Amino acid sequence: MPSKKRLFGDMGENLSCKYLKNAGYSILARNYQVKFGEIDIIAKKDDILVFIEVKSSNHTSNITPEENFTKNKLAKLLKTIEIYMISNKIPLNATHRIDLIAVILNKSTYKASLKHFKNIIS
Repeated sequence: MPSKKRLFGDMGENLSCKYLKNAGYSILARNYQVKFGEIDIIAKKDDILVFIEVKSSNHTSNITPEENFTKNKLAKLLKTIEIYMISNKIPLNATHRIDLIAVILNKSTYKASLKHFKNIIS
């Protein structure tokens, strides 16, 4: 059975996928995992491959979800993206970007707020 942390993260990812679909993105993959790390969502929009990190937090947290996206996590994500592109025979110079979606969940009201940061490294 998944941990409470995993279930909480899954809620944020599910909301993010719904948001992305409504915004015209095609979801290509979720939770792509290799030894080095994981890509939460791989999507495509306007012929741009988009690698999306989702960070979720409780509304009572003192830290925003985006503050939980560390340099260490970025380094793992970059390596995982490279592995994904190579294993799927996508040229490393193909048009792509990295986005961050920050989700704040209020478990008592069942409401969420979402911020989409596009092209977080350019």
